[in-house]
Amino acid sequence: MSLEETVDYLAEELDLERSEHVREVGRSVAELRD
Repeated sequence: MSLEETVDYLAEELDLERSEHVREVGRSVAELRD
């Protein structure tokens, strides 16, 4: 499972109101790690 998939999964599981923001942060972290 990729980082983005993990973030999407956690956001869905936790039903976060800011899930889109969480995904954006996840993508930013993924870019920083490249």
